[in-house]
Amino acid sequence: MATKPSSSGAIRQLWLRVYLPNLVISTGQGAMIPVLVYAARQVHATTAEAAVVVALNSLGTMFFDLPSGRLTARFGERRSGHLAAAMLVAGLAGCLFARSFWLLAFSVMVQAGGWSLWSLVRLVHLSRVAPPEARGRALSLFGGVIRGGNVIGPFAFVLFSTGSDARVGFVIYLVCVVAGVAWLAAARDRADHAAERTNAERVRPLKILVDHKRSFATAGVGAFAISLLRGSRSAIVPLWAAHIGLDASSAASIFAFSSVIDLALFYPAGVMSDRFGRRAVVLPCLLLLSVGHILVPLSHDYFTLFLAAFVLGVGNGFGAGIVMTLGADLTPDVGRASFLAVWRLCSDGGTTAGPLIDSAVVGLGAIALAGPVVGLAGLAAAVVVALWLEEPAPGRLRGSPAQGS
Repeated sequence: MATKPSSSGAIRQLWLRVYLPNLVISTGQGAMIPVLVYAARQVHATTAEAAVVVALNSLGTMFFDLPSGRLTARFGERRSGHLAAAMLVAGLAGCLFARSFWLLAFSVMVQAGGWSLWSLVRLVHLSRVAPPEARGRALSLFGGVIRGGNVIGPFAFVLFSTGSDARVGFVIYLVCVVAGVAWLAAARDRADHAAERTNAERVRPLKILVDHKRSFATAGVGAFAISLLRGSRSAIVPLWAAHIGLDASSAASIFAFSSVIDLALFYPAGVMSDRFGRRAVVLPCLLLLSVGHILVPLSHDYFTLFLAAFVLGVGNGFGAGIVMTLGADLTPDVGRASFLAVWRLCSDGGTTAGPLIDSAVVGLGAIALAGPVVGLAGLAAAVVVALWLEEPAPGRLRGSPAQGS
């Protein structure tokens, strides 16, 4: 019998098969997202239509969460990964050659669905092969490389763009998808081919919610709230920066520095999660993100908004990978893909709801209340987590991963 690798050794093995390919693909995504508005304007979309294109990128991901679970359960990780790559390529090609708002919007939805399926396949794989005692680190690293790619991506766009043509972002993303999938195909562990179809029983979403209602009412509330606060963070900082008269470059520099702080904390957060339990990470994440939202409307210049964004960055860094870790802790061995699809729908729903709540409050003429409203929701979720979140059973942290790699 082969010697089982140590936790650190098992994580090192995941770099070639999971982390680095995802870093490449996330870099492409990071190059596309900031220029979606400009791409929409290039096809003569109105400002409102351009905002719809941006929203479709997150809505498409959320709407495809449950179909992604069904596809992964039916076809397994390998073939579902191939389908996800095909959807990404088709959607990005459509974006690249779109000459109308409707074709661009449809293509953005297609690539968003591909990203949803790709992300679920990777999450199912990690939940299956990551050592349970190092699951927090494994999934924090996964969240970290996605964030890292989203930080590198805009710089790649600046490097390769020769002017104001936003379509360069689609080209970069397309190249990154092809490179990442080719890398994954070359580095794949053949032992996974048999394991990936094991326990892939499809389970109806309603049955999952009923069978795991306590998990969704406790850990699920925490996951939704973290995603809500994260989604809101991306909107509230630039909105308030504009409100107090800061220019776009000042707002961008504040957000960029906040993201760097966020990126620096993802691995320590995973170590804390494995060593001290999930609550030790979820609570600081919720509290700091909530307090940061409450501090935003109290700022009145660059420096004070910078401090509020700093608190938001630290809070978000604490939560790197924790939503995926909670899902991996709770997922059953049978129906893994179906459970994680519902779990992703919960978190993606929060990510989408955050900016919508901000928009609704701002639309009522109460921009100063947008941050506190979301912050108070986060504090309420922190109470739920503090009182009722259950840590993984010791046996699940000491055992071996289901169908290991």
